[in-house]
Amino acid sequence: MDTHPLKALLSFHLASDSSAIAHLPDIIDLISAQHFSHSSHTTKWTARINSLLHSKEAGARWAGLCLAHRTSVCSKTLMVECAQSWLGVTIPILSKKESLPVVKASINLSRAVFTNATDIPEFQRQVSTPNVPKFIAALLTFLERDSELELKKVSLMTLTRLVPLYPNIHRTSYPALFAIISRTLAQPVHLDRELVKFTSQLHATLHLTAGKVGAANMWRKSLDESIAFAWTAFTGVRSTCPDEDGRFPQVTLLHEEPTTSVTLSMNRLRTSIRVICELLQSSTQRPVLVPVGSLVKLASKMILVTVHAAAPASCDPVIWTMETVVIPKIWAEACRLIMCLAECLGHHLSPHSSRLLSYFVFHLETRLPANQRISFLDTVLALLRHCHPVDSPVLCSRLTKIVLSELAVVLPSQTEGQASLAETIGPGKGKKNRKRARNYEGDELFKSSANVICPTADEAKAVLLACDMLPILLRNTELSPAVHSMASRVILAMYLGLPQMMPATLSPYAHVYDALLSKIHEAGTLLASGTTSAMSKSLSLVLSAGTNMNVHLGSSHQVDLLIHPRLPPLLRPLPTVDSLTLFRIEESTEEAEVRQSLGIETSPLASAPANPANIFVDEDVQMTTELPAITALPVPKTLISSVQSAPATTPKQHVMLEISSSVLPVVDKSSTMPNLGFSPSASIGKPASLPYPSQTAGASQATSSLVATLSDDDEEIPTINPDSDSDSEE
Repeated sequence: MDTHPLKALLSFHLASDSSAIAHLPDIIDLISAQHFSHSSHTTKWTARINSLLHSKEAGARWAGLCLAHRTSVCSKTLMVECAQSWLGVTIPILSKKESLPVVKASINLSRAVFTNATDIPEFQRQVSTPNVPKFIAALLTFLERDSELELKKVSLMTLTRLVPLYPNIHRTSYPALFAIISRTLAQPVHLDRELVKFTSQLHATLHLTAGKVGAANMWRKSLDESIAFAWTAFTGVRSTCPDEDGRFPQVTLLHEEPTTSVTLSMNRLRTSIRVICELLQSSTQRPVLVPVGSLVKLASKMILVTVHAAAPASCDPVIWTMETVVIPKIWAEACRLIMCLAECLGHHLSPHSSRLLSYFVFHLETRLPANQRISFLDTVLALLRHCHPVDSPVLCSRLTKIVLSELAVVLPSQTEGQASLAETIGPGKGKKNRKRARNYEGDELFKSSANVICPTADEAKAVLLACDMLPILLRNTELSPAVHSMASRVILAMYLGLPQMMPATLSPYAHVYDALLSKIHEAGTLLASGTTSAMSKSLSLVLSAGTNMNVHLGSSHQVDLLIHPRLPPLLRPLPTVDSLTLFRIEESTEEAEVRQSLGIETSPLASAPANPANIFVDEDVQMTTELPAITALPVPKTLISSVQSAPATTPKQHVMLEISSSVLPVVDKSSTMPNLGFSPSASIGKPASLPYPSQTAGASQATSSLVATLSDDDEEIPTINPDSDSDSEE
């Protein structure tokens, strides 16, 4: 029979105090709730813990406190039985001069006892109610005196957990708690971020001590005071900027050095925004009135801060420089406030969402650094998700253009296309000295000149945020058709190009490639699932993604809706996928202007000279695994005569966005071939002519260059006499 784990631990690991200290991490990782159910060793286990708690050695007491905390988490029954004796040890430790690990372990054990048995009224009456005031008084002592920072953080976090559970007991301690919070947040020194976080969370729970009736009024009072505190701090970081009337604000310096005062004002502004966000996220027992107008006015004032070209003549240039430096930090805090408003207020923020989005569009159109763009993009995404759709066509189109500019970095650049063209054609390669191009599979792995598209985490996050925003904007009915079509083309180009791209080329972080491919696939499937008849050009792309293991499995439901629709088609006319501009010849003037404004151009192959000596270069066959290209069919001898009637210019091939029609098979109508019953599909478009050069040098030159390309041996084909009979000759 196997030995019970508790018995083994008691026999070996907990045999002595030194052994218990040495093996404490392993013991805590080993024990679980199943070890205490129906075990006969629980009595010896609790006895051993009590012996460690009363040990004279500080390390043994620390081990006993940790084991008691782990036992209270795993077994509620043992905790209820031993809580009285354990609290008799932990609370007196808080008033003694003990080491920091022992004090922290005592606080954690007491918090576990007071929070894990709130559903037992008798336990609350006999254990919690008499001991919670003593525990609160000990924690207030740590906060009032100059204790260690780590101890203050643990005390604040513990009080934040206890105030919602025992609001009536904390009512008498409200003045002391409020004084500690106000003194901590208003200190004229640099505060620790975590200390500000825990203090703000405790401040957001103090209104519960006023009871059900007064909690709402106290919450509103705390929020108004925090807003006023934020305005004062904001004025301190904009003292050199005049108002609309040309008057400079009266600022009270927080430090004798003006530059230090600006830094402290920025810290106070960050602290006040943190407190406001915590108050908005806190719970109340009754409905409250939120001052949405005041909050939006504060956020708008912060987001509209801009950098001036030069300092005013009547201001100190040093102070003006310091206030200019903190402008990105002000934007970051404004984004945090607006994001919290969108998540907490939801559609109540919709009347102000268009104005706020216009402010973000103004900043995003200036091409800020990536670490600043992600704050704006994240906030815009929160507004689009939690508020009503944008009702302005201009604003919706501008937002979509910004998103497309973020995604355009993934598309191949014009420099890469020119480099690829130079490698393929090469300068000075004529008809006589033409050499065979050697392109091997995997050569891009050894090219050190290849740059990573998103080298930093901020740039990769910006692209992913843009992918999240694009489907929401495409569902907006106010989006102009030209921008909608351009967005569809960008999605299609990315969908076709990402499988051909190495993950390391996109970003050094491996998860970025899979996340981007999944988001692009979802966006493309959303465009394809408009109606039951909108599947002619996109269904094959959707189905081809089913073989890609990187695609999110949740999109299979959308694919199933495409194949087997369970809803009737919409009665109102909707733009189908057939109306999307997939070829440049179908591109409208308005869409061309949108494409040029985004900086998206066609491939340099479209502007290559139509020289036979430069176009026809023998290349190795490149192997592909995802989307193999369709090559042109071999041209028989009967088609040579039709080359003379080829168009004067070579059809342009667009690599970046347009799907080139030159890769489709071509069959001459004059050739005598059997009719197989196929007709040109409307979804494919007009069959393109052969990509042969123009007849500027005459038909003889075109014919000779074609024959030289199709075959390396210029041998004549022997003539066959149909009248000859080989059997008769025999």
